[in-house]
Amino acid sequence: MQNLSDYWIEINRLENQADQVYRRLLAVLFSGEYDALTVLKLKEVVDELEAAADAFEHVAHTIETIAVKES
Repeated sequence: MQNLSDYWIEINRLENQADQVYRRLLAVLFSGEYDALTVLKLKEVVDELEAAADAFEHVAHTIETIAVKES
């Protein structure tokens, strides 16, 4: 169980880092440096990457719950 908790902590850290990167990317996208069409395209990509990071964390929480119940 201790081995797995190291992974969950790291996954949480990485997801938090992904949230920070997401917010910085949005700030850059909406800074006025890019035309509207480029902003729309890039925002969709950035949103999907953020959703993937959130989904990965969700999977980790699900596995953690199962492991705790089985221990």
